[in-house]
Amino acid sequence: MNDDNEPDDLRDLRDVQLRGFRQLIGQSHVKKALEVAVEASFAEHKRLDDVLLCGPPGLGKTGLVTVLQHELALPSLTTVLAQSITNTAELNSVLLSATEGLLFLDELALLSPHAQHTLLKVLDERKIDINTGKTVTSIPVASFTIVGATTEPDGVIAPLIDRFRIVLHLDYYDEDELAQIVRQRLVAMGRGFEANLPVEIARRARQTPRIALRHLASCRRWQMAEGSDQLTFDHLRRACEVERISPLGLDNLQQKYLQLLANGPQRLNVLASMLGTSTKVLTKTCEGFLLRSGMVVKTDSGLRTLTEIGQRHLSDLHPSSLRVSS
Repeated sequence: MNDDNEPDDLRDLRDVQLRGFRQLIGQSHVKKALEVAVEASFAEHKRLDDVLLCGPPGLGKTGLVTVLQHELALPSLTTVLAQSITNTAELNSVLLSATEGLLFLDELALLSPHAQHTLLKVLDERKIDINTGKTVTSIPVASFTIVGATTEPDGVIAPLIDRFRIVLHLDYYDEDELAQIVRQRLVAMGRGFEANLPVEIARRARQTPRIALRHLASCRRWQMAEGSDQLTFDHLRRACEVERISPLGLDNLQQKYLQLLANGPQRLNVLASMLGTSTKVLTKTCEGFLLRSGMVVKTDSGLRTLTEIGQRHLSDLHPSSLRVSS
C-alpha cells in the first residue's frame, strides 16, 4: 500500500527501475564498455573514469546512469540539468557540493562554452579555480565521477569531449529489442497481457524505448478505464486512433508531412510553412525516423521526396487499417 493517495496502478510503470547490467536490453557495446570500466574501478580501488553518453533522446541514457549507481554500490547520485546552470558560479556550487559518487550532468551541450571550459580543470586536475578579482584560488572537488549526457555532441566543445576517458554513442533499437523491453516492463509490473502486444507496441515505437513505454502507458489507461483484467491489442488500437498514431508509429505531424509529399517533392522551408511549424522542429522531431525508415529521401538539391515505402504507408493511414500485423 502506498503512503500517498496515488493508486498502485498509476505508479507501477514509473516505479519499475533497472538495477543491473543483466537487466539492460540492447546497446550491447555500451553495456560491455561500462561493465569493463566498473570491474576495472573495483580492481584498482579507484573511482570510475568520467563518462560521456551521446545519442538521440529517449534511448535510455538516464537509465544507464541509474544502473551505474547500483553496479558501483554508490550511496549518492547527484543529477543536474545543464540548462539550469546559468553561470560559472552556479556550476562551481554544483561541483563543490557534490559528494563521492556520481555527478550526472544531463544535456551537457546546453552548458555555456565558458562553463564547459570550467569543467576542463575538473576533469584534468579535480579542482576548480575561484577568481575573487585580485587572486585566483584553487579548490579541490570530491572524488566523484562525472557522467555527462548529450543529444547534441556537436554542442560540446572538443577539448571537453577529449577529457572524458569513456565516450559512448547509443544506437537506435530494433523491434525485437523494443518488444523485449515492453515485455520486461509488463512482467515486472505483474500485468496480464496478450502475447502479441509487446510486438505491436514495438512496431509503433520508432526505434525508441521512451516512445514504446509511452504507448504502453496509453494502453494501460484504456485498460484501467474499462476495468479489464489484461492489456490487449484492442486497447492499443483505440489509444493509437485517439492519439493519431499510425501503424508504424508516425505521429500526426509526420503523417501530414507524408501527405504533403504525396503531391511531389518539396523543400524543407516550404514544408515547414505549410505545416505551420519551423524547419528546426521538422529536422529534429519529424524527419529523423522518416529518413531512417526509408519513407523519405533527400535529394542533392535539398528536396524531400516520398519513396515507394512512404507511399505504401500513406495508403494505410486510415484508422480502419490499424490492425495486428501478420
